[in-house]
Amino acid sequence: MSDLNQQIENLLKEMKEIKENQKIMTDKMERMQQVIDHIENDIYSEEGFDFEIVCPYCEHEFVIDADENKKEIECPECKNVIELDWSGDLCEDDECSGHCHGCSGCGDSDEDDDM
Repeated sequence: MSDLNQQIENLLKEMKEIKENQKIMTDKMERMQQVIDHIENDIYSEEGFDFEIVCPYCEHEFVIDADENKKEIECPECKNVIELDWSGDLCEDDECSGHCHGCSGCGDSDEDDDM
């Protein structure tokens, strides 16, 4: 019976340690989330942020206010319409259609041959 009591005591001690460690980890995660929230606020402040665009037609560089609701913008230099893709995906299925923002038909380029 004393062996059983000793094992129970050891298990209770381990459970207490686990609970303490869990509390420490929960506190760390809450602090980490606060840091993430502050970073998000800095990046996406209500003032907005500027987005630099290089026209794929004339190579003119210009800056616009980032607005994810805008789907296209006109180049102030050559007046061509540039499609905006805010998803961050340059091309679908790793195959370039030549129509992504900033693309000048890289599907036809020989860049892969140079590697």
